[in-house]
Amino acid sequence: MKTHVLRAAFVLALVAQPLFAAEFQIVVTDAAGLGFNDATPATPVGGNTGTTIGAQRLIVFREAARIWGALLPSTVTIKINSSFSALTCAANSAVLGSAGATTVHADFAGAPVAHTWYNKAEGDKLSGTSLGTNPAAISAQFNSELGKTDCLTGTFFYLGLDNNHGSNVNLLTVLLHEFGHGLGFTSAANSSGKFLGSNQYPGIFDRFLLDTTAGKTWDQMTTDAERVASNTNTGNLVWNGPNANQYAKAYNARKATLAVAAPPASAGIYAFGTADFGPSASSVSVTAPVVAATDAADSVGPLITDACSAVTNASALAGRIALVDRGSCAFVIKAKNVQNAGAVGMIVVDNVVGALAGMSGTDSTITIPSVRVTLADGTKLKAALPTSATIGPDPTALAGTDTSGRLQMYAPNPYESGSSVSHWDTGASPNLLMEPNISGDLPVATDATLALFRDIGWFEGSTTLPTTWVLPSSAHAQGANNAFYTTALTVTNTGAVAANITLRFLGHDQDGRTGAEVTRVVPAGQTVTYPDVLSSLFGVSGGFGAIRIVADTNNLKVVSQTSTPPPSGVGTFGQAVPAATGNDVVTTAAPKALFSLRQDAAFRTNAVIANTTEAAAHVDLRLLSSSGVEIGSGSADLNPLEMRQIGNVVTALGGPDGAKDAWLVVSTPTADARIATYAAVIDQTTNDPRTILPVTLGTLGTNTTWLLPSSAHAQGANNAFYTTDLTIGNAGTTTAAVTLKFLGHDQDGTGGAEVVKLVPPSSVVTYTDVLGTVFGVSSGFGAILATATSGDLRLLSQTSTPPPDLSGTFGQSVPAAGPADFVTLAAPKTLGGLRQDSSFRTNAVIANATAKPTHVDLTLKSDSGATIGSGSADLQPFEMRQIGNVVTTLGAPDGTVNAALVVSTTTGGARVATYAAIIDQKTNDPRTVLP
Repeated sequence: MKTHVLRAAFVLALVAQPLFAAEFQIVVTDAAGLGFNDATPATPVGGNTGTTIGAQRLIVFREAARIWGALLPSTVTIKINSSFSALTCAANSAVLGSAGATTVHADFAGAPVAHTWYNKAEGDKLSGTSLGTNPAAISAQFNSELGKTDCLTGTFFYLGLDNNHGSNVNLLTVLLHEFGHGLGFTSAANSSGKFLGSNQYPGIFDRFLLDTTAGKTWDQMTTDAERVASNTNTGNLVWNGPNANQYAKAYNARKATLAVAAPPASAGIYAFGTADFGPSASSVSVTAPVVAATDAADSVGPLITDACSAVTNASALAGRIALVDRGSCAFVIKAKNVQNAGAVGMIVVDNVVGALAGMSGTDSTITIPSVRVTLADGTKLKAALPTSATIGPDPTALAGTDTSGRLQMYAPNPYESGSSVSHWDTGASPNLLMEPNISGDLPVATDATLALFRDIGWFEGSTTLPTTWVLPSSAHAQGANNAFYTTALTVTNTGAVAANITLRFLGHDQDGRTGAEVTRVVPAGQTVTYPDVLSSLFGVSGGFGAIRIVADTNNLKVVSQTSTPPPSGVGTFGQAVPAATGNDVVTTAAPKALFSLRQDAAFRTNAVIANTTEAAAHVDLRLLSSSGVEIGSGSADLNPLEMRQIGNVVTALGGPDGAKDAWLVVSTPTADARIATYAAVIDQTTNDPRTILPVTLGTLGTNTTWLLPSSAHAQGANNAFYTTDLTIGNAGTTTAAVTLKFLGHDQDGTGGAEVVKLVPPSSVVTYTDVLGTVFGVSSGFGAILATATSGDLRLLSQTSTPPPDLSGTFGQSVPAAGPADFVTLAAPKTLGGLRQDSSFRTNAVIANATAKPTHVDLTLKSDSGATIGSGSADLQPFEMRQIGNVVTTLGAPDGTVNAALVVSTTTGGARVATYAAIIDQKTNDPRTVLP
């Protein structure tokens, strides 16, 4: 493991989070009587109950830590060395504070990307241990002089918790911003383009910085000079991570423009900084001549063009856009003076060479839009007066993004030390937390920052997910076509101590908080199945709904199987649905999509949304066609813990009967909401459902490779003949070229046949019987490797066979595996609830996703946790292997139920995809069990 020290500090005291979240400690490093130890009396304000300045400061720090801690998973305490001291000040400006990682680390155990720096807090989370010798992950210092004479005179830190800061600076927002830097929102390159350390590794943040002019991310640039050119490439340095960009698509306003139509000398689109006061330039549209405002030269403003006093050419300004120079008075004074003269907008011209900047200030009486342009652009405008301009929204673009919808990074020219690159561009609207200047209109929220943390891997391989699971659907109820569905719930405890669990039946279409509860114990290492769980545990004679499982451990694997007899009454068919927790749910930062939905004569689709919190939540639903056109929409206001099933969701939302390959985008604007969702695509003849699990749009960041572990065009047992349909969804804005390689099975897949397919933007494409139609396979099965030109893809397969009477189909869906899904050296995976008896058999698949030989170990555990079978496999490069009747093949007896298969590897750098299919012996219907 490599370590690079950034700064050092020492330790003191406290702050804790709920058990399921990251724990933060605010470590006070101030001397007696200073900073947090300042005993100056203070009146409680805005929910802050402290009675001294020092105590109130500490309470605000603890609240910022609580907010971040509730959002991020880690088993390692995140310690923040914190202090107040005199920082750089002037009468009208001041450094508010700063924070950063104490150390960065690379190539530690559990590092998802090799030769890459991770800030200590994230590195600790990913490794599960405190890296390096410094126990503190972040060092933070803030300005103790703020508001005093000659330090942003008269403007103080607001120490309340309610964001009611008025004209003062909200300390809580500043802390969320600065802690964000320490947690990972920062580049590992300096102003000279050089990466940290003698080994010149990029930071994980740098791997997502894309220069659209060069067509390279920063880690792909081979010289420091390339990065120097990029860090001042204003408007063309963007974030290439899909989670943050998806956030922008959902929440950013339309881009505001300053467009000048004539004369030719000044015509064009002008970049500008926005104002904290008045209506945003994206919410109004003003077209008018531009006129220079004049006022008296006086002590308020020495210029006659700065509008620092009453305007003297009001008649010329009425109904026009005022052009004024930046001067010595506040921006709100300028705006109010030109508004009083009848102006309908204001353009402020900077008075020094520099980057674009916004305009601060508060005045609720200002009703005109205001923008600020550079000195160079302002000089160009002045030389061409009179001219005509439009201030208003661009219907084709989002604020703070490029033409492809990617968030722009702050890259002013000249470079600004401490601000450039490691911030969002100031053009975003609404303003974002991680812009270089803290805006007064920011809510107390993490907005796109949390989404960016998903991009850089904060949630990969998490072992500290919440100890609450929600199974979004269960049934003991009549279904369509004389089906009667029941649900078996399986809980596997992979921990070393017994788990105490409380199960609550939430029902459906109601507040679930009053649902019936039962408690159970699942011994260490054991698996328990509750057959027909609604009837056997809750006494439900007819009903359906969600189930919440709360445990005193996070070492549980929870999955259900819902099934019904076929019309013949012989055997069953159904689907497996895992319980949702942690990163599985829809949040404000992570909308999810369900794709490959359909409604026609052959199939219908039901969708489920379930509120997993004890607070009401609003859910928005957008239905898109296979070509990305919106064909339906809806919304739901869910009660606390309410589950809602939307039958025939395609037509219920307004889509046409006959729709195939539809997308359903599920999102929520409710802060702290957590919404579980999935869909079931159901054969209209057999009632057999295939589970469609949600995907976060573009979640895999720079990943462009997926492995579908199994596909078939082959005879199966009991006269079944399985074929696989492969569906690819492209959530990006450009056409993706996808190279599909059929790897086969039990062989080196390196030389497999390849076919290139093009997938248009915002579309879904299905290749029916992919092995037969794309690869010309007449009989065979195996894995498929997909390599694309875009990381915005999602791949899903459905493998099915006709039943014995050849009426309808039954089968299963299997998603392709990406980076977070693989078995690695640091992340074994478990397949739970496996069985081999007269009713069911289980097949397991292991597939090598790399071009290197890989050793795989297989350990089969009984429901009591005892090892009842084992085996291993030495996989060739890109080899897929199916282990039929895996329970008995590994040495366990026929009749085994509730077994758990642990798949692990001892090969460094290995990536192994795995899943199991539990197959009804009578009908051949498989249910997918994901790791």
